[in-house]
Formats: sequence, C-alpha cells, structure tokens
Amino acid sequence: MPSPLRPNAPSERPLFDELFLRRIERMSLQAQRTLRGNPASGEHRSQRQLPATIFSDHRPYSSGDDLRYVDWHVYARQNQVLVRLGEAEQDVHVHLLVDASQSMLLGQPPRLRLAQQLSGALGYLALAHSDRVHVVPFGPSAGRAFGPVQGKSQTVELLRFITQIKPQPTTQLTAVLQHYARAHPQGGILVICSDLLVPDGLDEALRLLSPPRWQTLVLHLLDQQDLQPELRGSLELEDSETGQRLDLTLDATTLAAYQRNLEAWRSQLARTCSRYAATYAPLMSHWPLEQQVIPYLRLRRLLW
Repeated sequence: MPSPLRPNAPSERPLFDELFLRRIERMSLQAQRTLRGNPASGEHRSQRQLPATIFSDHRPYSSGDDLRYVDWHVYARQNQVLVRLGEAEQDVHVHLLVDASQSMLLGQPPRLRLAQQLSGALGYLALAHSDRVHVVPFGPSAGRAFGPVQGKSQTVELLRFITQIKPQPTTQLTAVLQHYARAHPQGGILVICSDLLVPDGLDEALRLLSPPRWQTLVLHLLDQQDLQPELRGSLELEDSETGQRLDLTLDATTLAAYQRNLEAWRSQLARTCSRYAATYAPLMSHWPLEQQVIPYLRLRRLLW
C-alpha cells in the first residue's frame, strides 16, 4: 500500500518531506483551558480539579476516593482527612474543516494544497498529543468526514484521507458551520482552512462557535494575485464557482479601488473574528510550510 507521504504518480507531489513530521512533533496546538475534553487522557490543561499527587487545593475526603491522594501530613497535624486536588489534563476534539470549493484550486500553488498541508500537519500534531481528530472537507455542504480518531497509529489513514479530498463546485460556509456546531455540542478546537470567498460573510457562521465551548481558528488562505493582481486592460472575468461573468477594464483607477475594497474586506473579516473571540490568521499559499507557515502560527501562539 503506497504511503500518503510519497507521490503515487510522477506528476504528484507529497504533502510533506519524510522527516517533516518528526521535526514538528514536539509542537502542540495551544488549547484554551475552558474547552471541555476527556480528563482520562491528553496533555492540555483544563479548569477541572481532580485528585492528584501534585496539588493546588484540598477538599474533604468522600467515600470512594482513592486513598493515594489523601494528604496524610494534614491528617497527622489537624486530624482532618483531605484529598489533594490538582489541575486535570485532558484531550480535546480538534475539528479541521477544509474548504474544497472551486476557488480553492486557484493560486500558485493552489490554495487547496496549502489547506491539505495545514490540515495534515495540525491533524498529526493533535494525534501525537492524544487529541481526537476530525477532518471534514466542505463545499455546498459538509462532505464525508474522517474521524474522530485518536493516537499516532491513525496518521497514515489521516494523511491518505486528506490527499484524496475532491474539489466541490461551490461553498456555503455559513450553512456548513451552523450545522456542524449543532452536530458537535461538546465543542473543541475548530480550524477553518478557506479562502473565505463567501457572499454572506462570517457573522452568522461564527455566532455558534464562540467560547467557552469552542476555540475557533480562521486560517485565511490567500494567493499573491489576490493582493497584487497582474491583469491589465479589457477583460472578461468569470466566477470559478457560479460561472457569472463580468466585463471589466483594469486600469490604475480600477486597481486602486480594488486594493481599497480588498483591505476593507480583510479588516472586516478580522473584526468579525475578534467579535466572536476567533483567531484570524491570513496565510499566503506560496509560503513554504515549514519555513514560514509553521513559524507564523507559533508567532501567533496557535502552536507552542
């Protein structure tokens, strides 16, 4: 069976270098302590206090408590039977939502490739630290999901699923996220990898994905042509998803107006994310994953 880290045909490129996952394995997703996870496993701190040998507080002993956590020094001094409490570590659910619409095929390299690399790398980190991973490609609706799975033994299947994501004709981000939030009431870390080219914005999409139940990361994938288009003159532009066409003359005045609208749109996205306590992180599709994308995510404290 071929490895998803290796190309199956000469024209295909692997998502990662063979040693890349080993080099990033010590990193971890930065999970908020308010998230609700499973204290039986995992490495993220939570707000729960459970019996522990390293303690931060006490509570009276109750029938059934493990005697290993009784503070016998307190009992000897005060004749009180108290249990030592400490911060519980937990796993969390990590939901990786990948925009697979037609517009994600644009860019050099395509934005979809960066989305696959990001979901593969973040999914691997989550598996390596005992979190529960879900991967969901979406277009007009959520596609067939992978997971939830837990443990590094699931890495090959995770990467195979991601490399086989098929493009979808359009995207309905708001409807997808609203349905997804209702279907996963426990919440967790939600990572959206998308170009965010949606007509209805992010307000309604993020309304149901706010803390303390959710920690939402919006990774906005952009191409250099989005920021500095090289097109000039009289053109007919076609929407890659709707097929709608527009006759346009791209001169200095039109391009200046485009730049103003682009900056206003990105600023609005950032404000919307901030309003719902989501993290907004724009990423360029041509950035090398290990040399620029991963350091940028660490700088933004999304990884540690």
